[in-house]
Amino acid sequence: MPFTQLRRTLEPKWVSEYCAEHYPDAEVRLSCPLGPIPKETERSYGLLKGLRVYRPWRPEVDAVVIRHGQLILIEAKVFKYMDGLSKLPVYKALVPETPELKPFIDHMVYMKLLIPAEIPWVIASGKNMGVEVEVWAPDYIKRVWEERDKYWTKEKVEEREERKRKLMEMGYR
Repeated sequence: MPFTQLRRTLEPKWVSEYCAEHYPDAEVRLSCPLGPIPKETERSYGLLKGLRVYRPWRPEVDAVVIRHGQLILIEAKVFKYMDGLSKLPVYKALVPETPELKPFIDHMVYMKLLIPAEIPWVIASGKNMGVEVEVWAPDYIKRVWEERDKYWTKEKVEEREERKRKLMEMGYR
């Protein structure tokens, strides 16, 4: 992780690589905004500019794969699996209200959660919720996932404290 970066953002790269490998011929939209924009915003700016203006306030799914009459909503979670499981049904409900996805309104919508390791409760919950849970992780995701076991060791706590101290000396935070 770059020294001045306060946190790692792993999911965008991970999802991008997953889609490139598993859906090479499909249309893929990464960090796809979902849901409608307020009518007032659309009246003030028009639809296209309104979508750009309102973008920060719309939820985003990590990826939408468009292929063969299907929309596949993909959310990737290295750790917070409950977040992914709970977000996907909301995202699916927003698809019909999403202007950018109107051309695909007749497509079947599927939900997929990408996780780094086989976690039984996540897989069971996903199955019950209609969310396909897929275990797929390149080495850098596996390494991060395995680091969690070391997080509270004395060495890792000291390492984080030293990093925070240096960041504060440099004017960050």
